[in-house]
Amino acid sequence: MNDRDTRAERVTQEAAQNRKLTAHRFFFGYAYDLIIHTSLYRQWQRLLRTVRRFRAVAVTLRILTFLLTVVETGALVILSTAVFLVILPLALALTLGLLLTALLESKQTNRYLSKVLAGKHVYVLFWSEDSSSFFWQNARSLAQDEQCAVIAVSPYWISAKGLRKSPFYCTARQESHNLYLIRRYYFFRLRKRVLSGLRVAYVY
Repeated sequence: MNDRDTRAERVTQEAAQNRKLTAHRFFFGYAYDLIIHTSLYRQWQRLLRTVRRFRAVAVTLRILTFLLTVVETGALVILSTAVFLVILPLALALTLGLLLTALLESKQTNRYLSKVLAGKHVYVLFWSEDSSSFFWQNARSLAQDEQCAVIAVSPYWISAKGLRKSPFYCTARQESHNLYLIRRYYFFRLRKRVLSGLRVAYVY
């Protein structure tokens, strides 16, 4: 399988994941679905990418990543158990903190987005970590129409990466005129409280 086929397969898988996002009514149902349908190794890799951003544990994570690639299955179980006893509580505490903050902030964000999206045709786009500049060009092109607005769903749970360099956000952030970037865990509340009364098109 060449690089083009691999990329096409990855894009197809991401589109399927995005459809799952819109198929669930609540965040915890979506999170549970991710857990039971994602391999332990893929979950571990995502956890590493997330926590690796914290410099205090960067060296430890590099060592653990190296060990995971060389140990056999039996040792992997033991190592994973030991690591999860340390890393998982920290990741869980961070996740719960983010979700609590997002819950408290969501009402204010809902009021703001309800106002700016009122009467507009809303496009919901799903940004991928592998998305090229074409994604943002397409999003900005759609947002130029004053009758439209674009919601880009970020693939990142913690990273503030977006169209422009901006501070960290918990729920949503305006990237440019009529273009807004939101977190996946906020998507469910936005869809229920704001998007349900608007004309919405989902672009996977």
